[in-house]
Amino acid sequence: MIFGIDTASVAGNKSPDWTRAKALGPIGFALVRSNYGTAPDKAFARDWPLLKQAGLVRGAFLFLRFPRNGKSVPPPEAQAAAAIATIGDLEAGDLPPVVDVEFPGKGRSETGLSAQVCLDRIRAACAALTDRYGVPPLIYTSARVWRDDLANLPATDLGDSPLWVSRQFFKAGPAIRDASLFASGKYEPPVPAPWSDDGNWWIHQFQGNATKFPGFTGLVDMNRFNVAFKGARGARIGWAQRRLGIGETGRFDAATDDAVRTFQDDNGLVTDGVIGPRTFAFLARVVR
Repeated sequence: MIFGIDTASVAGNKSPDWTRAKALGPIGFALVRSNYGTAPDKAFARDWPLLKQAGLVRGAFLFLRFPRNGKSVPPPEAQAAAAIATIGDLEAGDLPPVVDVEFPGKGRSETGLSAQVCLDRIRAACAALTDRYGVPPLIYTSARVWRDDLANLPATDLGDSPLWVSRQFFKAGPAIRDASLFASGKYEPPVPAPWSDDGNWWIHQFQGNATKFPGFTGLVDMNRFNVAFKGARGARIGWAQRRLGIGETGRFDAATDDAVRTFQDDNGLVTDGVIGPRTFAFLARVVR
């Protein structure tokens, strides 16, 4: 089990110790908010270089804002442009940016927009990030958001964006760090309709507002990475095969294992045939 965390300035962490978090969490990856709409997150400039120094796979997310209770917001293209200005150029091993798709409060009803218009705004933000970075962004959302707020609208064009799915099985409180809890498969997150199969997710946010995490005095959200290795099946394996330039069977077979090892060797990664956070980060940056 590879754990990770995500956080933003609103979590109240004044002097996070990312090196301690990596060692004692332990964690292998972290995602931090770059922007709330067009507004840069106050903690991003501090945390972004610290993540690299700690040796973590790092990612940045744009909280995409929608109108709420009659208050307008900048268009999605402007929000994406602001995130690009905040994040700047990515380095080898960084995750592509993330578009955070959620509807605070009472959901989409407060936006005054139809599900289709909201989906079009999501598409516009994703397109702007794709144009800048050359690869699709990750998308953070949940099956509930896609069902209740986006009416389960089809979006096959977004299916190539790796999924960071939220399903918080655990209440706020001390951070859940017991990998054995997930061994039975009891806490598998449901997947939004456009991602086609139940296993097509790479990151799962399973606890929000966690406390007492090593290196942090405030709150973090707890995540786990969906490691892929020989024997795995499904749409996410097909996603990896496309980036490896091999036949897309959706099966992590011997040929896929060989291709992953070659890819790892070519990129200076640990050659173990396992798609963990770092290998995934390199694959996600491959231009198809």
